[in-house]
Amino acid sequence: MVEVPDYLLERSRQRRAELTGTPAEGGDAPAAAAPAAAAPSAPAPPAAAPAPAAPVPIPEAAPPPPPEPDPPYVEAAHRRKRMPYWAASVMVFLPVWAIFYVGMLEPPPSDELVLADNGAAVYSTCASCHGADGSGTATGRQLNGGELLLTFGSTPEFDGLAHHLSWVYLGTAGTKRLGVDVYGDPSRPGGQREVDSFASGMSGFSNLSLEDLVSVVYYERVVHGGLDAEKAAHEEEMLLALVADAPTFETGSPDEISALLTESAEGHGIDLAAGE
Repeated sequence: MVEVPDYLLERSRQRRAELTGTPAEGGDAPAAAAPAAAAPSAPAPPAAAPAPAAPVPIPEAAPPPPPEPDPPYVEAAHRRKRMPYWAASVMVFLPVWAIFYVGMLEPPPSDELVLADNGAAVYSTCASCHGADGSGTATGRQLNGGELLLTFGSTPEFDGLAHHLSWVYLGTAGTKRLGVDVYGDPSRPGGQREVDSFASGMSGFSNLSLEDLVSVVYYERVVHGGLDAEKAAHEEEMLLALVADAPTFETGSPDEISALLTESAEGHGIDLAAGE
């Protein structure tokens, strides 16, 4: 048997130790082992894709503030009962009805002036002194029972209509300013009346429009005075002619008003003799 030299055995052990990384048997490992041959490095794994960013949470919107309570009058309107549906059809015809209603309320044109109707409204200011029925009071003379026509009757010798208009227009104070102390028909039983013979003087109504003045005088003569129908129609015709001409009174004396009445009557073709 061939004996293997020791140095060959030692070299075999060292070589095995280098390959296996274990110290060789029977001897100490070298102080500085030769670096092992670098093994071929495995390819690095591909870099992982970055994880997607987490979505930013959207804050929830604040809830809207509660609505303000309705005012009391709105709440009352909500509680109020509504018009029933059947009434809607009635409302459709209301404008038509309103047109007819307003049309009936329109005053008559001036050429259809009804003196007695207008005079009744104006006389409401006279009733406090002369009474609603013309029976008179402590502050106003009696007009009914024939008293008015005894003072302001129309005769060929006396223009009672003009004197009546003047007395209402001027009153006690205005008549006295003309220097006149008596008024009325001279043929009246007991004679003409003194201007300030009554306890309370007659108020003047020069502030009235001409239409209101002739209306209230006509109303007194027909309603309280009892003027007969024929004379009443004639006097109304004359008064309407005066209103149509709309003259201005300078003094309001009986003579001035009588002249204006005559002028208007003749200008409108009224027969003055018809009223006598």
